[in-house]
Amino acid sequence: MNKYFLSDEQLQVRDAVRRFAAERITPQARRIDESDEFPRALFDELAVQGWLGARVAPEFGGAGCDAVTACLILEEVSRASGSVGNSMNAHLSLVSTLIADHGSEAQKAHYLPELTSGRKLGAFGLTEPSGGSNAGDPKTRAVPDGEHYLITGSKAFITNAAVADVFLVTARSESGVSAFILDRGLPGFYISPPDRKMGMHGSPTSTLYFDGVRVPRSQMLGAEGRGFKAFARALDLGRVNVAALIVGLAQAAYDAAAAYVKQREQFGRPVAAFQGVQFPIADMATGLEAARLLTLNAARMFDAGMPIKLESSMAKHFAAEAALRICDTAIALHGGYGYLGDFAVERIYRDVKCYHMAEGTSQIQRIVIARELLGRYPL
Repeated sequence: MNKYFLSDEQLQVRDAVRRFAAERITPQARRIDESDEFPRALFDELAVQGWLGARVAPEFGGAGCDAVTACLILEEVSRASGSVGNSMNAHLSLVSTLIADHGSEAQKAHYLPELTSGRKLGAFGLTEPSGGSNAGDPKTRAVPDGEHYLITGSKAFITNAAVADVFLVTARSESGVSAFILDRGLPGFYISPPDRKMGMHGSPTSTLYFDGVRVPRSQMLGAEGRGFKAFARALDLGRVNVAALIVGLAQAAYDAAAAYVKQREQFGRPVAAFQGVQFPIADMATGLEAARLLTLNAARMFDAGMPIKLESSMAKHFAAEAALRICDTAIALHGGYGYLGDFAVERIYRDVKCYHMAEGTSQIQRIVIARELLGRYPL
């Protein structure tokens, strides 16, 4: 049943990703989590399938997918492994798509084929150690120096930093916030060892340090001082993509719980026969469905050229809150086994918790939603 009214092409892509994820990602998810190692070979396989460049035009090696299809891809990958989905999203949604949408012809020709093929991986440097909620006022500075800029500052919690080759970073220049493309290995550009995290193992995050990094003016992405504003629409879509990742994790938690209560027996029958189990299953399914519908609606609005600041924040906020409840309930329905690493719900819970902070906290999403609904008032 095509209850989400997907096109034939969207259904074909979703089903193809679902099969690939079940065959190639799910069997490795536990190993990736326990080893905390980035699965480079899996990303090579994702690139062969054409999904690392899903939103990039075919002329640069991409698939030219719409926003809905990209969400379907990310949901299915995340359903198999949250950390693989997280790293894929940083590469696809924040680096490749931003260069495709805002890069010069020379930048697109140079970087996009490398990114879509997986020969190079991307990382996006926006959040800083002093905070990520006020991303429009970075402390990192870009000072003009002839035909170059000297970049000084730092970025924190940067996904893929340890394995990336291409970095997009924001910095305050003379006329506002600008964005730059940096290549790994530039003099004065340092990357910390990967952070030790509660979840998202295998999706490495690190701090970036810039000590007078010399960057040619030709590496600026978009117009000077317009970097953050130019990215606003892309960042709105980024929240929708993260919502899709969250929905994938929530679906995995629901699937695990539903399967477990059907086979677990107490008092001579499956525990799924008891209303005390049926009611939370119903709540989980309802929250999951609502999160997916909010996400797909925002993606469809984006594809139609409509503004989605309100809808993207609603989708991300609701999905993050609903997924945490779903994962918590999934663990409870497993009983003591849900607390063990032998069962996937423990890993899924740790991965979902990341999205209460990443891509805008729930508090920030509420602020955005309220401002869009009521108009902006002085704080």
